[in-house]
Amino acid sequence: MARPASWQRLLLAWILLSGSLAAVLWQQRWTVLQQRQARQSQTDLGLLELRINSHKITALDWGHWDPLYAFAGGQDPGFVGRELEPSSIIRDGQLLLLRNRDGRELLKGGTVSPGLRNCLNARLAELRQRSNRASSDQAFGFHCQAGDEAVLGAGTGIRASTGQGAERGWLLHFSRLERPSYNEAVNAGFQRINALIHHQQSEGDRAAAAISELSAAGQQLRLQPDLSPWPMRLQALREMAPSWIGINALLAAAATGALLSLRQWRQLRLLRRELPGPLLSRGELLETLEQSPQLQSELWIAALLVKVTLFNGALQQRSSARTQALAWLGERLQQQACTRHLALGEDNTLLQILQANPTGAQAAQQQIELELRELKRAMADAMELAVSGIMAPLDPHNLQQQLSDLALLLSQPSSQGSVQLLPDGVASAAAAVRQQLGRDFDLSRRIASLNNHRYALEPVLELRNGDQRLAYSELLFRLPRDLEGSITVQELVLALERNNNVHLLDQLMLRRAIALLRDDPDRPGIGVNISALSFAQEQHLQQLLAQLRPLPESLRRRLVLEVTETALLQHPEQWGERLDQLRQVGVQISIDDFGVGFASVSYLFQFQPDYLKLDLSYSQRLGDANVDALVAFLLRYGELNGCGLILEGIETSEQLTYWQERGVSLFQGYLFHTPQAS
Repeated sequence: MARPASWQRLLLAWILLSGSLAAVLWQQRWTVLQQRQARQSQTDLGLLELRINSHKITALDWGHWDPLYAFAGGQDPGFVGRELEPSSIIRDGQLLLLRNRDGRELLKGGTVSPGLRNCLNARLAELRQRSNRASSDQAFGFHCQAGDEAVLGAGTGIRASTGQGAERGWLLHFSRLERPSYNEAVNAGFQRINALIHHQQSEGDRAAAAISELSAAGQQLRLQPDLSPWPMRLQALREMAPSWIGINALLAAAATGALLSLRQWRQLRLLRRELPGPLLSRGELLETLEQSPQLQSELWIAALLVKVTLFNGALQQRSSARTQALAWLGERLQQQACTRHLALGEDNTLLQILQANPTGAQAAQQQIELELRELKRAMADAMELAVSGIMAPLDPHNLQQQLSDLALLLSQPSSQGSVQLLPDGVASAAAAVRQQLGRDFDLSRRIASLNNHRYALEPVLELRNGDQRLAYSELLFRLPRDLEGSITVQELVLALERNNNVHLLDQLMLRRAIALLRDDPDRPGIGVNISALSFAQEQHLQQLLAQLRPLPESLRRRLVLEVTETALLQHPEQWGERLDQLRQVGVQISIDDFGVGFASVSYLFQFQPDYLKLDLSYSQRLGDANVDALVAFLLRYGELNGCGLILEGIETSEQLTYWQERGVSLFQGYLFHTPQAS
């Protein structure tokens, strides 16, 4: 009877301990939920403010636009059909409501329910009172809801672009919660936030001042919490349960971790069965080398990485394919006379310790490369391999660090496909990589926080019949003064590309171009370079489209997005679809550096650009019959498809005259202007 009693006592102890643990976990989850709800409320308020600020920008852009000012005064009756109806804000579910000083409604703001119309009229009445007392550049946010129909927007007075003179009326720019330009998650988020907006004040609610600026006096909209106290307690219980179960299964998890740690040993054991000679583990290799310092004067180490990128159906698992490849290579390496030790390192890296003088090291490198090529050929029917390696003198004083440095260098894209010989060791090369990674991170962080920057404008000129006209200006990025001399623009771009952050620079330049076009309505246009990496990733493309869609159509028509031809050749079908999305927004497309990537003529018909910029390597080859024929073809293509041919790199009058005589009229180069940073 003692055994059952003991078992019961153990069970009771476990229940008490587990119950105490459950209480602690529940308290922690409840606290976390409270903190999470507070952060969510802050995030929701931030989203509302961002949405309202976007409406404010558009309201001020339209409300202080001279054509709309003239329309409000009855001087431009064709404004609606010419400017508003083709505008993207209509297609994006955005609406305008205008009323002149006499109270006459000039635009009805689309189809809305009577209840929502009453709310909008009340917001207009409040706007009329407030805008007269506000500065000319101020807009006011608001929220309207009638039943299931809700809108967010902003209002401002209709003034001339100079800000002078009396208001000619008032404008509301608003949109429904769900907009075509937003993805499903964003639209669902605003629907959720709208359900939390209410007029009653209660303890714990957060004021939503950004959407209350046109509410009636004394009225303020607020966000109520997602969860009231009792539902939050139940939610804490539900969220605590997995953690409680997980802790009770801690031993099982620890056992799983132990099995994972044995995977390397299993691979080692399998390879030892396949190889005729000894194969050491990483630890055994370190111990062996430390015990034989007299042999280390002429020892080299080769770290060889073999990755299986594809294998056929006869192999059940990638691990079995890797074992076959490593066994084949290990056997060949053990047969080499110079091999002293062979070990299996981390990530299935073969570590070959070989004895050679500096001259013999080159021969050993060539032999290893030959073995890697033979490995790929021998395994070609069963699998596709990516193999690479690094070979360097063995460092007897810091072997562990050397192995870490080798792993870092092998992880870099530049190491793929060859065996690098580093006769001076790997420490300096690894330090350079670490320094580069740190600098790349700092540069990415710097660009992400950069609001203002230096730039230059390089003109694209149309020269025809003795007349000169500015077609558009290309916007060029210039380094901040504190970075000048330490890095070039090209090096900065490469650093951002290595960190997949070059979209930050694209967005920065696009914001600058938009600001310049908005400040100067008479400017013909501005071209902005957009990187291939930004276009290649859907999230960055959507961010780009989100920047463009709210802009007035008259501004978007003056934007020229430039993308290099070599980028288009990588995935032409995908690029064709994405360029179509940009073309539908109303911007112009220019293919830069045309001719470098040897594009097929069919790509021209697929992409249908507005401009082709022929690379300077062609435009500077005068008297070349092949280049002359290419230019003649592109000129004819442009005539048939409305595409302007731009010759880049024009630096001399001789070049200009030569190409003008052959019918070219669009040029860019230092002959016309040397860009200076602003």
